[in-house]
Amino acid sequence: MNMSESIQHLQLVNALKIEMVSYVPEDCWKLIQIDSPGSVNPPPYTTDGYRPDAYYQFRDLLVIGEAKTANDVDTRHSRAQYESYLKECSRFQGHSRFIMIVPLLSQASAHNILRNMRRVTPGDYAIVVKGWWEGAL
Repeated sequence: MNMSESIQHLQLVNALKIEMVSYVPEDCWKLIQIDSPGSVNPPPYTTDGYRPDAYYQFRDLLVIGEAKTANDVDTRHSRAQYESYLKECSRFQGHSRFIMIVPLLSQASAHNILRNMRRVTPGDYAIVVKGWWEGAL
């Protein structure tokens, strides 16, 4: 990841934080864990060993969030991450959701990847793919 990509990833993670609060009760916002520089309470690793960019789990609600730059949406590593996060959502006893935020022009591609992956990871969970454009924050 080059410097401009890592800056964009940080911007996407910030947008993801904003998106996460719309799915989490307001009195629980402080329980949202973000993987960012200096984070004292980063998200936990999945059973497959991947750490999402954002994570919330309390009572009967699980929300996993991931931010991807355009160059990172469709890599082998990213697909392994998505598969791991979808498995976590499918196993959760309660309401679960996977949120992915990507640059606006990558939204359709990300949506298609996750729609196809959902076929092999069935379960009662939601998938949200949000497109972000630079300057939105």
